[in-house]
Amino acid sequence: MVSSIGLLNQAKKPNAILSSPDTRDLLITSGYYVLTKRFTAKEERRRVVAAVYDPHLITAPLVGIENHLNYFHARGKGLSPSLAKGLALYLNSTLFDQYFRLFSGHTQVNATDLRKVRYPSLEQLLRCGSHVENRMPDQKTVDMILQKECLSYG
Repeated sequence: MVSSIGLLNQAKKPNAILSSPDTRDLLITSGYYVLTKRFTAKEERRRVVAAVYDPHLITAPLVGIENHLNYFHARGKGLSPSLAKGLALYLNSTLFDQYFRLFSGHTQVNATDLRKVRYPSLEQLLRCGSHVENRMPDQKTVDMILQKECLSYG
C-alpha cells in the first residue's frame, strides 16, 4: 500500500512502496479487487483463499499488491463491488475448491491456473455478490448462495 515514510521506518520488513516514477509500474489504481494467495499450505482447508480489497478501508489513490498475491481486475482497473464480492464468494466455495484440485495437485496457485478455470456468468457472479455484506459468509452459507444463484435449475 502507498504509505507515509514514517511507517516504512517502523516495520522490520518493508510494508509500503514509495510512489515515484520508478515505482509507478508496480502500483495499481485504487478500486475493488479480488486477492488470492499464491501459495497455500497443504493443511489449509481450501487451496484457493480469496478476499476482497475494499478501497474505502484504505484511503490511497494507488495500491501496491505484494507478489505473493494474485489479483483479479478488469483491464487493469478495479471491479464493481458486487462483482468482486461474487467472484470472491465463488473462489471460496467448496465446489470451486474441488474443481480446482482436479487439475492442480500442488499448493501453488498461479495466475495461469486461475485463467483456465470456468467461471459462472457475469450475471450469476453479480447475484452472488449481492448476498455478501462487509464480510465473507461462513462456508455453509457460501455454498448455499452458490447453489441458489449458479446451480439451481428451474
